[in-house]
Amino acid sequence: MHETILRILTQEAHKGNKPSSTFKAGSFVLVAKEITAQFRVECHPSYVENRMRTLRTMWSTIQTIRKKSGFGWDDNLKMITCDPKTYQEKVMVHRKHAEYLNKKIDMYDELAIVVEKDTATCGFSKSYVDLEHEPDNSDSDEFVTDNVEEGVVEKGKNTVESSTTGSEISKSRKRKHGAFNVDESVLTDLSDQLKEIAVALKEINRSPVDYTALYNEVMAMMANGYSEDMLATVFDYLCENEKTARGFLTKNARLRKLWLDSFCSHNFEYLAILC
Repeated sequence: MHETILRILTQEAHKGNKPSSTFKAGSFVLVAKEITAQFRVECHPSYVENRMRTLRTMWSTIQTIRKKSGFGWDDNLKMITCDPKTYQEKVMVHRKHAEYLNKKIDMYDELAIVVEKDTATCGFSKSYVDLEHEPDNSDSDEFVTDNVEEGVVEKGKNTVESSTTGSEISKSRKRKHGAFNVDESVLTDLSDQLKEIAVALKEINRSPVDYTALYNEVMAMMANGYSEDMLATVFDYLCENEKTARGFLTKNARLRKLWLDSFCSHNFEYLAILC
């Protein structure tokens, strides 16, 4: 299904149905019909639009990895290369990145055409590889912008002075543009890390509490001056409150002592009844 979407949207882009950063609505309808017919499942154009977000995330992740040190690029195989040490270090932090390392990225050129903003213009006279290696003209753009802000635009030998109001509007637009110029790759990495943390927390919550380990850790607090009877009561309380028990096992010795002091001060009656 992934390949079908890329194949059809690439054809649509070549036909001029991607005038800007996105496709015309008719392109998504065409893809939905093809998927419905090919896979015999009901597919709506909204699904294709949602799938575009996934493709943009994939593209952003690939480009983020390529820009980091320690990684190479094989343009013939369309593959991000790295040595075993770099691979291990990277995958330990971002497990999902493993699918992009030392493996051919299928339909890489099609993905570039479908996702990138500028590859759909000019009748596709340039491939994405050409665009990647074009000289950076950002300095020239910045030069023109600076001259506009100063109120002077030079064309040949004629100089046209703009009004103060026009200069202020230009500066205001530039400030607004800079304020919202967020690196999408940073957001992607942050999203991946949050997902991994969420998965880890779910795994912790699913695993049963080791009550033998809990008992040993609670009784080890006798070294801090707590009586055995009091700690036995605390252990009984933790057995009745599984989430609190998990939290206790996660804490270090200092935080466990703080928790015990707080627990004893706020649960005096409870301890008295059980003791």
